[in-house]
Amino acid sequence: MKQFFNYFKIPFILIAIMIIVCIGVRISKSGSTEITRTNEDTDLTGNVFDYAENLTDAQERELDELISSIEDRVKCDIAVITLDRSLSLEGYKSQPSQWVMEYADDFADEHKMGYDKAYGNSIVFIDNLHREERTGRVYSWISTSGLAMQTLSQSDCEEIMDVALADLDDYSDEDDYYAAYSQVIRLLPSYFEGGSVKALKVLKPLYIVIFSLAVALIYVLFNWSSKVGDKTTKSTTYVENGRPTITHQGDVFLRKSVSKVKIETSSGSGGHISSGGHSHGGGGHSR
Repeated sequence: MKQFFNYFKIPFILIAIMIIVCIGVRISKSGSTEITRTNEDTDLTGNVFDYAENLTDAQERELDELISSIEDRVKCDIAVITLDRSLSLEGYKSQPSQWVMEYADDFADEHKMGYDKAYGNSIVFIDNLHREERTGRVYSWISTSGLAMQTLSQSDCEEIMDVALADLDDYSDEDDYYAAYSQVIRLLPSYFEGGSVKALKVLKPLYIVIFSLAVALIYVLFNWSSKVGDKTTKSTTYVENGRPTITHQGDVFLRKSVSKVKIETSSGSGGHISSGGHSHGGGGHSR
């Protein structure tokens, strides 16, 4: 019996790990609480701030309604801001590509945005149509905080805008802008409800058992032949001219040499502190 368990120890370890993961997921899910809208400190009464007048009044209302429905799905306050002016005179000390970032962060802080609390779960998307003279580029940004900062990485934010804003140019009209901004909002739930969240939904005990057994079976099939020992000795192996011969081999430790190499790593968090002293994440886009 001991040999049996020793032979199958790796499959057993894999099954045990998967069971522990499944139990941990179940415990974490059962202990989680539903996020509700409890922020009464924000002074915002709408979601769309079309200072550039990219949208018609009807489109603003439709976009506002769309955002309201998405907010309840992703549990984040969401604001869409459009500008058509240079931010070079706003007192920002960063590069032109980061001016929209600072504007979006400041907007969230000044209005105490957050689905759950002030400075809590929020997303601010800003599109500034002004083509900065220093770079000749138009800049957009998605600012995140709270749950949104934990869920959306810098590359996620950039990917959303790369897809949604791909067709915008200096000749875009109201319909083009409405379609682009709507797509930014509609893409958000796929990141909150996908990835690890989606994995938790499909991680059921039955699937764990089936997967573990499949791994164990594959392991046995691929390693069965390697466990069959070959006969390597016989009665005359250690006999030469009628006398036994045994060759001794050994290793002699001569010296020890240790070398150290520093491995550079990147935090990859993408987070930063706004001028208001609050943590934000996000990503940018230019065209």
